[in-house]
Amino acid sequence: MARKIDNDKIARIKAATMKTIVENGIEATTIAMIAKNAEVSGGYLYRTYKGKQDLINELYYDKVNSLYKELDFLLALNQTSVRPLIESFIQNRVIYFLNEPIASKFFYQLLHNENFLASDEIKFKSSELMKRIKNIGVNSGEISPSTTIYQLHYHILIYSVDYINFTRKNIFGEQEVTINDVKSLTDNILKILK
Repeated sequence: MARKIDNDKIARIKAATMKTIVENGIEATTIAMIAKNAEVSGGYLYRTYKGKQDLINELYYDKVNSLYKELDFLLALNQTSVRPLIESFIQNRVIYFLNEPIASKFFYQLLHNENFLASDEIKFKSSELMKRIKNIGVNSGEISPSTTIYQLHYHILIYSVDYINFTRKNIFGEQEVTINDVKSLTDNILKILK
């Protein structure tokens, strides 16, 4: 007989995973810590996931899939220019950070963890999206034909996340992340891609 999945527990496990990793780092986080923070037994967690990496992979896959769906939607709205696509995408990252700081910091940590590798499916989806964006950008004159798919991926998907998290640290004590950063980030990315 199949076990019933408790969606409330799964949501607590995912939230606890992100919070625990943000507070302790990926390597230092254990299944026991996640289970305690999610207020579930370790046994329940292991019945649902093979281990910490399985749980992290699912969270990463969910987040990246939602980003790709968002980009796909924005591409459907912007067939002749990449500026509105990039600007909307960055605006959504800033709003996401302001509304979901733990989830945003978690995703940032995954992006910069050398032990974490994206699946072939995610790599393929990313490559296909970047090719579509490049095609629109080259046709509109906003992106240089010599810009690579790797450069597009970094500057569209990672640059804004890096900027937001760097600014969040407020190293120089003079700036916080605001929605006003969207235009300057968009301008910077388009200058780099040209």
